[in-house]
Amino acid sequence: MKKTMSGFAAAVAALVVAGSASAQVCAGFPTTDGQGTLGAFANFPSDFDQYGAEGSYNVTGPLALNAGFIFSKDESDDLNTIRVGAAFDVGSMLGGMLPGISICPNVRADYTSESGVTLWQVPIGLGFGATLPVSGPDMTLTPYVIPALVWQRISAGAGLTETETEFGIRGGADLNFDRFFLGGQVEWVNGSGNDAVFGVRAGIKF
Repeated sequence: MKKTMSGFAAAVAALVVAGSASAQVCAGFPTTDGQGTLGAFANFPSDFDQYGAEGSYNVTGPLALNAGFIFSKDESDDLNTIRVGAAFDVGSMLGGMLPGISICPNVRADYTSESGVTLWQVPIGLGFGATLPVSGPDMTLTPYVIPALVWQRISAGAGLTETETEFGIRGGADLNFDRFFLGGQVEWVNGSGNDAVFGVRAGIKF
């Protein structure tokens, strides 16, 4: 969707605290090996409503996959977006350079089509996350931040196509209660008139 490097640096510094790494917190999902999630979210961009459902699965090993569906609506129009993503955890390969931190290159693709107009948005980024104890072994906080280059392409038929690449960043934090989690998220893509988009989400782990 349509926060600066200093803000990113501060966010990363905030993550580098004592805590155990959860394998795919760096991808924005509070899962460990062999664990999946199902959840729902609501975002609050300017001038329209946005709701979605998402799921993820952390394959045993460094790979994790995720997918989702987003419904956006204003007073006159609505849009449907399909989302897929993948992440590859490299924290263990770095030999403890950032103890307690989950690190993963990740990619996500959002595809929207309506009335002959299509939009692709593909963030390619590097995520950082951590799992922090809050109160007892069954309650944890999992903050994450993912700076990315965001490739975007909009096509309106008859050869009308525009492609651009911008800097973007997304992040958030989830409070985990054993198998349940809830949290907040924010996403921003550089560009004229683009504001940060805030949202909330909740889900279960299985």
